[in-house]
Amino acid sequence: MKPKLLHVYIRELLSEQSLQSQGQEGLEERFSAFMSEYESMSEANPIGRPDDRYWYMGEVDGKHCLVMTNLDVWDGAIHLAAIQTLPASVCEGKGYASSVMNKIVALADKHQVPMTLDPMPFGQARLGMKELVSWYKRAGFSPDYDRGGEWTRHPR
Repeated sequence: MKPKLLHVYIRELLSEQSLQSQGQEGLEERFSAFMSEYESMSEANPIGRPDDRYWYMGEVDGKHCLVMTNLDVWDGAIHLAAIQTLPASVCEGKGYASSVMNKIVALADKHQVPMTLDPMPFGQARLGMKELVSWYKRAGFSPDYDRGGEWTRHPR
């Protein structure tokens, strides 16, 4: 490599490292602000896991539709452990989970926090792995092989 090209390469590398370290500054505060706003937008689930939250989506055919979410700060990102529309037999396929996902990723963008997940279907007949992967891709997630294949979404 020519000395001038090496100099340019080193400068770009140092600049990239500087940007990465700046992105880490204030991350804990951004996580806290994200979680606080997320909790204000949803309700604590009185049954189930302690981190489960629900979003009331209205009524369909006399059934109350909910989107259950479970996320927390884990391993340097907001980790989405679960998102599921209930009851699936009546409320699934109406765009409720997509609406909630859009709110969550907009919140992640607002607070400039990364998100992670492991795509795993809950067994509903309508949504297999192929459809779930496509849905997560539309939300901006992609496999991150540096994180063992976990899916990541960087803030925009």
